[in-house]
Amino acid sequence: MKYLVILVLILSSISLNAQRGHDIKFEIENYNNDTLLLAYFYGDKQLIYDTVYAEKPGYFELKGDTLIHSGVYIGLVYPSKEYFQFLINSEDQDFELKTDYENLENLSVKGSKDNQLFITYLKYIIDKNKEARELATEKKKKEDAKSDISDVEEKIKKLDREVKAYQSKIIENNPASLTAMLIKANTDIDIPDFEGTKDEIELKRYYYYKKHFFDVIDFNNPAVLYTPFIHNKIETYIEKLTVPVPDSIISSIDTVLSKMPLQSDVWKFYVSYFLNKYARSNYIGMDAVYVHIAKEYYGKGLTPWVEQNSLVRILDNALRMENVLIGKTAPNITLYTQDSIPVKIGDIKADYMVLLFWKPDCGHCKHSMPDVVKFAQEYKDKGVKVVTVCTKLGKKSKQCWEGIKELKMEDFDYNLADPKNLSNFHSEYNVRATPTIFVLDKDKKILIKQIPADKLGEIIDTFIKEKQSENEKK
Repeated sequence: MKYLVILVLILSSISLNAQRGHDIKFEIENYNNDTLLLAYFYGDKQLIYDTVYAEKPGYFELKGDTLIHSGVYIGLVYPSKEYFQFLINSEDQDFELKTDYENLENLSVKGSKDNQLFITYLKYIIDKNKEARELATEKKKKEDAKSDISDVEEKIKKLDREVKAYQSKIIENNPASLTAMLIKANTDIDIPDFEGTKDEIELKRYYYYKKHFFDVIDFNNPAVLYTPFIHNKIETYIEKLTVPVPDSIISSIDTVLSKMPLQSDVWKFYVSYFLNKYARSNYIGMDAVYVHIAKEYYGKGLTPWVEQNSLVRILDNALRMENVLIGKTAPNITLYTQDSIPVKIGDIKADYMVLLFWKPDCGHCKHSMPDVVKFAQEYKDKGVKVVTVCTKLGKKSKQCWEGIKELKMEDFDYNLADPKNLSNFHSEYNVRATPTIFVLDKDKKILIKQIPADKLGEIIDTFIKEKQSENEKK
């Protein structure tokens, strides 16, 4: 009896798995190519899922024993490389799609309620968009003729109400469908009326809109990562609704990630995405965002899928960057003159210090140095000191002093080096390329870094003016 029960359970399991597989058939009329490429949306990417070959002209079948992840998929045809979109959810994975190569929008479906809903909705929206364009043209003509446009505006409002009502009905009647999720995610946020001055009202509207921006997104639905809207929504929030300074961006990223289930697929994707994005950022100061993500997410054991070697590299990068973030006090390392006299960075007195890491055989350094020489001459009497650090080590450090003469750097306040690398300056200042420029204030706080040499005068002028303005207020 025991073995019989086990056999029944095994057979039931096999039967269940078979039922939970996928079998999707495609019929494309007037299509003579033998290849159909299937792709899907994945965050900011579109990835290939599979290449399906024709069983007979115009007939294709995607079949397997496992379920496909839910989301929005693309069928790409050749040679035109045009495509049609369809849905796959956890329930509907056994259905038939039919279209026409000469009109791919003419889709029909059997066996998938969600796709039927999706296709019907797309056709409805196409028709309504056509009406909207016609009304816009009519309104423009009346405006040009300086005629009354109130009747056209009422038609436009009526059309808008009809579309919203249609969308609401789909969402209400099919709350668990992917179609409803897609529609809801692309609806506008209703902003209430506020009181106050014009500027106050605009500010209140902005804060309300930002606070409720993700109300229409169901981050608990695993399919959300595999849709064409999610990345645009998140990028809009970060790039357009967030003040472009590190602290504000960090706060917005934390907000976005907090709305996602911890270590879900969408959470994993965007933790990695944000880390890589700000590792590559060319905007000054955005390394602070990288450091925050590395420490708060990778450094606290929240990314167990990351291999140990990669994790160590990420955290090491963050530690190097953290030493020299804008606003931090510059590392007080000891460097040496040509006569081996030690000089501590923290002992150099200056209202502003330009700290330049360079090497004599660096093409960019040679190109930039005339601008630095000119700047040093013009700003010498404005409380600015120029301090250079040659990055050559060992016997090669002799090239430093030859390069100083060649590039006419003798009049700089300090030309320093560290042939034995006792200061570990590469790590302390995260010097990975030359030239690397830092601007420090009198307390050796880092004001700005990684700036082009030809912008030094403009940048120092800005700091001087800000300081003068602060003093006048006092």
